[in-house]
Amino acid sequence: MRRGGFVPEFISRRLAGRETLLRSLDNGLWLMLDQVVRMGLGLVVGVWLARYLGPEQYGWLSYALAMAGTVTALTSLGFNAVVVRELARDPAAGRAWLGAAFFLKAIGAALGFLACLGVAACQGADGSTLRALIAIVALGMFFQVFDLVDLVFQAEGAARLSGWVRIGAALLANAVKVALLLAHAPVTLLAAAGVLELALCGAGWLIAARRRGHHWSELAWQPGYVSRLLGESWPLALSGLAVYAQAYSDQLVIGHYLGGAELGQYAAAMRLVAAFGFLPMIVNTVAMPEIARAKRDDDALYHRRLFDVYRVMAGMFLVTTLALLAAGTLAARWLLGPAYLEGATLLPWLAFRLFFSNFGVARSIFIANEGLFRFGLVTAILGALVNLGLNLWWVPRFGARGAICSSLLSLAVTTFAFEAFHSRARVNLGLMLRAVFLPWRPPLA
Repeated sequence: MRRGGFVPEFISRRLAGRETLLRSLDNGLWLMLDQVVRMGLGLVVGVWLARYLGPEQYGWLSYALAMAGTVTALTSLGFNAVVVRELARDPAAGRAWLGAAFFLKAIGAALGFLACLGVAACQGADGSTLRALIAIVALGMFFQVFDLVDLVFQAEGAARLSGWVRIGAALLANAVKVALLLAHAPVTLLAAAGVLELALCGAGWLIAARRRGHHWSELAWQPGYVSRLLGESWPLALSGLAVYAQAYSDQLVIGHYLGGAELGQYAAAMRLVAAFGFLPMIVNTVAMPEIARAKRDDDALYHRRLFDVYRVMAGMFLVTTLALLAAGTLAARWLLGPAYLEGATLLPWLAFRLFFSNFGVARSIFIANEGLFRFGLVTAILGALVNLGLNLWWVPRFGARGAICSSLLSLAVTTFAFEAFHSRARVNLGLMLRAVFLPWRPPLA
């Protein structure tokens, strides 16, 4: 392995002279390691946490996390990609862009925290624990301001540093969670341990930035950059809110109508399914640069590589879903314990979300390469509205299974149905359907 890198030495030798490709591969491997470690820790400690708290307390903790996350998705303003782009394009203006981003993130964190406190205050007289959980989880917004350092590392191609910071914070925070679990701590302290991970990340970013010669005192305040950043990022903020709302509105509706115990069953089963979420992200990380180069050089090759990614996503869905259908219920009962028998029966239903989540991740490659960001925004918003409307209709009548059906239908609409209404997206729809129904027949040149 080359010094400071994650790519084996024999691959580095074969790619000698292709520094851009080598750096991209090295960064991709670090990102994969980061995803795998944090997903594994989250699964192990998360299952232990669910068993310890029981369905009702675990449900209210999940409700607080979903509420704070939905607010954060809006107030974070979604400008990360814009900042990384500008830092890479014009390093000389980096201080001005980072100063604008810091200002907007700080304002967004403050407004988001106040919004969460407002939601907490609206809880009933018997919701003191839920009020405390929402307030505690919302504190994490302030520490996420320092994620700006990660944007600097992304622009510099230093994913190794980002990986070490996130992995280190996850290890320390989960060690604290384990200690609290062994000490039989209350749910509020366990929620605070989740915020601790964000705080440790923030501290790690600052230390790593200082060692690379970056200092927060050098940030520049220029109103022109603030307005430009806000003007470019608001569609991304709405898109991020829509995606998050589509993913988590089911938990908010279940908690509102059915209570913490029912939400705890649903959230625990969702955590087990989410353990497979890193697989499409790895494929996405590896495939994205190759597909981008194919788009530049040859349309036929570009479509073939998109088709290959969709085939991989379909294959991963079949393998993981068959495993969950065959042994998921028994595995969930063993992992979560007898208190989550109802959640275990939901697992086979939830497994079908993997189909749409896999294809949704792969579809983002097409959206990015075609520059169809407004189309992506519209489909995300419409999908979120469909999901929320169906949840409000079906959850009171059919419970958690109504939420699952709502999510599946809305994801099908977002990922597949809306593609038929855009001329360029119809080509992508054909590639996805071919990968599902005719995977042995690649598209014609």
